Amino acid sequence: MSRNDRLFCSKPFKWFEVSGWGAPKGDVYLCCPTWLDTSIGNMQVQSVEEIWNGERAQAIRRSILDGSFTYCNETRCPFLQTITGPVQKVEDVTDPDLRTAIDHRLTVLPYGPREVNCGYDKSCNLSCPSCRTELIVEREHAQAILTIQHKLEKEALADTRRLYITGSGDPFGSPFFKAWLQNMKREEMPELQSIHLHTNALLWTSKQWSAIRGDIQALVTSAEISIDAATPDTYAVNRRGGHFSRLLENLNFIGGLRKTGPLKSVTISMVVQDNNFAEMPDFVRLGRKHGFDTVYFSQLVNWGTFSDTEFRQRAVHLRSHPRHADFLEVLKDPIFQDPCVHLGNLTDTRRDDPPARPITFYGKRAIAKLQTRLQRYM
Repeated sequence: MSRNDRLFCSKPFKWFEVSGWGAPKGDVYLCCPTWLDTSIGNMQVQSVEEIWNGERAQAIRRSILDGSFTYCNETRCPFLQTITGPVQKVEDVTDPDLRTAIDHRLTVLPYGPREVNCGYDKSCNLSCPSCRTELIVEREHAQAILTIQHKLEKEALADTRRLYITGSGDPFGSPFFKAWLQNMKREEMPELQSIHLHTNALLWTSKQWSAIRGDIQALVTSAEISIDAATPDTYAVNRRGGHFSRLLENLNFIGGLRKTGPLKSVTISMVVQDNNFAEMPDFVRLGRKHGFDTVYFSQLVNWGTFSDTEFRQRAVHLRSHPRHADFLEVLKDPIFQDPCVHLGNLTDTRRDDPPARPITFYGKRAIAKLQTRLQRYM
């Protein structure tokens, strides 16, 4: 029996990620699209129920229940590499809804999305090279964004327990998400237990925070701050348009929210590449200094912003990279044994496994693979 035969992943049974990348805007995924790249529908042309329990969603859930994990990419997914988070042994699952799905092999679920990831607006105050080639504020897509958001409010949030804003840009850099946070009504989200903010933190000031109603502030219990550097010079390159001194000021403010509430968990994250891997130990120290809970590292992904040659020059996690041996030496630092450190999908880098494949999101091979799979369900 393979390892996957004994595992279960809760993501396709909880997660509802609405993407703004690729075309058309509003494609929905049951996991991070870089780990499971099959779209299950589109919010602009389908209802939440049609997507959530549609044929594609059922096929993905069936692949989890039968242990094949057919649609998952283990070289990309940090949880399959580490058997953590949503991935666990089948016998260890205790959540009543998940237990019912496992025991009765349910692919059509009697409940709606539990976790909604709002990634349909790419607006951000930075233009980081690893993510985009220019500054994006999506005013020309305002109607599509508001249509998706309205549909989520009316059809998904009644059952949603956790709201994730945003994996595609910045919640304060987006005029749409910022306005939504300021105008949310608690009574319209009766089951909501938490809001997770994924941000670069440069606009997360006390003034911005005070513009959010107190009952909504109380729901913001976790955050991830994308930084990608531990020094001002590297930050200026990797977080184009940002200011390291301002970041440090805001980290102090956010650290205060972690100490006194409402934040219960804060993660800082680094996309590891050729120009910052040597700073990884100092990045851990940065997280420790502010009392944050997790320091998260991940592979560089090509979102179409690099040529293949440039990507390979930057992607130090690839064994073919000329500085890969130096990268492995950095990983020998005892600081990475700190419980706060999560090496994510870099975990297998230290193992004697086959080399990780270069990741190219929406690359030709990924699109061909997706088209082949979708033909089964059309």
